[in-house]
Amino acid sequence: MILKNFMLSWTDKWLPINWMALIFCTVISLMSASTVLSQEAKENITGHAFYGKMSVPTTDPNIESSSYDISIFGADVQKPFGGEIFKYGIETGAVFSWDSYVQYFRASSGSNGGTVLVSVAVDSFVMDYFFGGYLGFEPVNWFRLSVGAGPLLTWGMRQSEPEESTSDEYTAESVAEFGAGIYARACADIFLSETFGINAGVRKTETTLSFKDTAGETSIEGWQYYLGLAFRF
Repeated sequence: MILKNFMLSWTDKWLPINWMALIFCTVISLMSASTVLSQEAKENITGHAFYGKMSVPTTDPNIESSSYDISIFGADVQKPFGGEIFKYGIETGAVFSWDSYVQYFRASSGSNGGTVLVSVAVDSFVMDYFFGGYLGFEPVNWFRLSVGAGPLLTWGMRQSEPEESTSDEYTAESVAEFGAGIYARACADIFLSETFGINAGVRKTETTLSFKDTAGETSIEGWQYYLGLAFRF
């Protein structure tokens, strides 16, 4: 118990640092690639680093809620190929989710009969890499809108552990899964200078990635909403 409490305390303390490290590494890797691409581009490449929420739907009848929210963060770059006010090009990026939450589901109470509401602590890590095309609208230098779509690859891990309960139908589980899917998104940039601005966007994903255990089945797909920073290179 002492070791468990220490590990939980350690995780709570260092989790924000891990988030920042992942964001930093993602931004550096994507922006380094964009530097090489920008040498061939006639116009500036636009990049984003963002943080937001993802609403994950649940359809299993045993799960108490119809959806739950997890935190996301990531980075992307967009390279134009042509156009003036209306532009077109390609985009690529990565989105991460590292979150802890409690899920409630109905389960049998064993030899006592009937059903009980069981709470399960869930720790999850999910990442996806996406690559697609985009269309942009830039009527002025300081404002731009863009929409993009394409395929994505996704991978995730989930560890679940029951909290105190009278039910004996649930045990701790850990699973890792790989999947693929598609995405579509829209975002807006407001530039405060030639190279720096703010960004807001929304993205919808559909994937084959899902986790299934005795607490129910959850597909990792849904709506994502985020805010962040925008850069020009």
